[in-house]
Amino acid sequence: MARNAPLSPPLYVVDTSYLWELLNCGRDKKSPASREVYGRFQQAQRAHARLYVPLPCLFELANHISKVKHGTRRKKLAEWLFATVTESLEASVPWIITPADNPKMILPKLIQAFRGQNGKTWFGLVDVFAGSEAHRLKMDYSDRKAKVHIWTNDRALKGQEPDHEANPFLW
Repeated sequence: MARNAPLSPPLYVVDTSYLWELLNCGRDKKSPASREVYGRFQQAQRAHARLYVPLPCLFELANHISKVKHGTRRKKLAEWLFATVTESLEASVPWIITPADNPKMILPKLIQAFRGQNGKTWFGLVDVFAGSEAHRLKMDYSDRKAKVHIWTNDRALKGQEPDHEANPFLW
């Protein structure tokens, strides 16, 4: 009798909007959204959830950090990002940064998906990538029946996640 693979903890693809709120970028006081997002990250870590951060989202986050007006705050955020990305690359904690593949393997399909969009709602290339990562993870972990969600404040992108999140947070 074959054994079934163990169930996977939840998998989250983390969009720039959640990273921005996690860092409380550019604010002196925590906003209600920042508090909620920070709590969700803590809860996910306790649940041993896997947090996937697309590389393009890190670029967007760094662009936001570069525009923080207060120099000391900007430097502190840049140092935090450096330390977190370094740790993530070395140990996949707290994040797993994607893509792990060669860009030549990834970009042709992404550009095709971007070009092939129809209708009123168009996604930027960063959002196309985030959505495709969520669907790739769903396929990769199908034997473990993984639930895959996209953490984002973008309702259209949230609608692309493979599994409906029970209590999504959009502000």
